[in-house]
Amino acid sequence: MVPVTAERRRVLVASTMFSDAFFRGVSRFARENGWHLVTDMMHTGAYPRGWKGDGVVALVGYQADLIRHVQSSGVPCIAVPLSDDYVPFPVVRTDNVAIGRMAAEHLLERSYRSFAWAPFIGDRIGRERLHAFESRLADEGCLCHALPPAHRRIGGYWHDDWSEHRRALEAKLRQLPRATAVLASTDCMAAEIMDACGELGISVPDELAVLGVGNDEPLCESARVPISSVDVDMEEVAYRAADTLQRAMLGQTVPEVTELPPKRVVTRRSTDTCAVSNSHVARALSYIAEHFSEPTLSVAEVATAVRMSRRHLERSFRTETGCTMHEHIIKRRMQEASRLLCTHPRAKVADVAALVGVEGAVTFFRTFRRFFGESPREHRQNALLAAAGSGEVGEAKRESA
Repeated sequence: MVPVTAERRRVLVASTMFSDAFFRGVSRFARENGWHLVTDMMHTGAYPRGWKGDGVVALVGYQADLIRHVQSSGVPCIAVPLSDDYVPFPVVRTDNVAIGRMAAEHLLERSYRSFAWAPFIGDRIGRERLHAFESRLADEGCLCHALPPAHRRIGGYWHDDWSEHRRALEAKLRQLPRATAVLASTDCMAAEIMDACGELGISVPDELAVLGVGNDEPLCESARVPISSVDVDMEEVAYRAADTLQRAMLGQTVPEVTELPPKRVVTRRSTDTCAVSNSHVARALSYIAEHFSEPTLSVAEVATAVRMSRRHLERSFRTETGCTMHEHIIKRRMQEASRLLCTHPRAKVADVAALVGVEGAVTFFRTFRRFFGESPREHRQNALLAAAGSGEVGEAKRESA
């Protein structure tokens, strides 16, 4: 609770775009510290001329005018930059090197050996992510292809031709080797690649895996194939920016740059597979990923779906993945059960079992213990304790409250 005697500060949220996660982070800090937020810009897109207040927290894209307006306000400002344009005040941003490495680890874990990079624009932010991505791939002896950037800018001017870019993108996508994993610098770039793959008849993730950055949930979930994405934890970045602004308004010295690591990779169907050379096995993996939550899913059903005899598919599947199809179905169910238990602390174990396609609480309990070596309850408690130790338990706590 904010003390009654606390000074109520007026803070402008300066942005010409809306980010739900960014606003959640700022508003959470405002609520805890008694700020009055001025959010006009998030609705009008225009800087409120003549505004008088105590500080500004800005979400800055490629908007030179916004930077000039904020700079002229004469009050402390902290920025969360989404571009590499010069910002004349302290910034809080995500660690691009950590993003690149996390993306590489996610895709390497899925046995990919061919990779590509899809830049939104050839800026410093993209180059930092790419360099870290390529560096980690080089450790495994892998190279990275380059796709054309979605946008080009010379000075303050944009030189864009959507149809020209789309033609260049489709030409490059056709040339990529089978079972290539693409890291897109942003979720919107990942969505564009997904759309182009649909036009070209390239199956995602069977023939091409796609990973975005930002975890823009509405965009990722609405894609033709839901897009996996690196969660940069924008809510925490915004909260830290607000905290830094609070210290600046109190006259304290704040760092010029604060970098926060990404939270995790949110896995959706666009990378929810294993890189394999056998097309029948690839289709089997995709079918299992889509249907594992159905209690009636069987190995025979998978074989029928991919139009291959069960015997030959079983043999190819084991050769490509190192496990049987039945073992893989159990693995997918237990992985999803783990995710649900850890992200939904109030969910009943029986409900989780039903959601992942396991009929009967006793069967689920035995299978879960055999897979993880601990009960569902112990697994959830250990995950929450680990999250608390890393400072990532806030969301789970709010849900369990």
